[in-house]
Amino acid sequence: MNEIENKLINNEHITEEELITLLKYIIQSINEIVNSETFENKCDLVQGLIGRYLQKLNVKIYPCITNRCVASNVVGHSFIVADFKENGLYIIDPTYIQFLYLDHEFKELYINHLRVKSRSPFHYARQINPQLLLKFLQNGFIKLTEESAYLFGNSFYRTLTNVDDKFIFKDIDGKTLIDQFLKGNEILRDYGYPEIELNKKQVKL
Repeated sequence: MNEIENKLINNEHITEEELITLLKYIIQSINEIVNSETFENKCDLVQGLIGRYLQKLNVKIYPCITNRCVASNVVGHSFIVADFKENGLYIIDPTYIQFLYLDHEFKELYINHLRVKSRSPFHYARQINPQLLLKFLQNGFIKLTEESAYLFGNSFYRTLTNVDDKFIFKDIDGKTLIDQFLKGNEILRDYGYPEIELNKKQVKL
């Protein structure tokens, strides 16, 4: 890890294999620091931990919240998009798995024909692309492409409330969602947790 971190701090190229090593280290560190099986209500905290760590590595980040980058009146959720330059953009969000565990608690509910509650984002993601969803849940990160943006973004868009029971959901295309994600500029929360450890000891001057 020291060598990978050092390369990023000094704006040097890292290989795709090194990037995957870094991403796995981030997810492992989050699991150790937060120590939660479900990650319920931990998305702001995890966004802050990941974001501050990547900032130390000079990685450009886009801290997003679904209420602003997808639509208002959807299930609120914080996540990070990171720009690894020639290696591409990645969604890093190990807390998305909470929606799998909470799926049975999300119920669709209408009052006077107005939708006030929806099913879980996991429910809709499984409808959109179950194979890609499984890969995302297993890793806690996924390369940001039009396909993955479509999966991720529309799993929240379909939770839209304040619509009548005749409303027909017309999904947002992946390119539009990527553009919206790259406007992410949320404040990184600090809850007093220990930060992800920076292994690097020295940088080139």
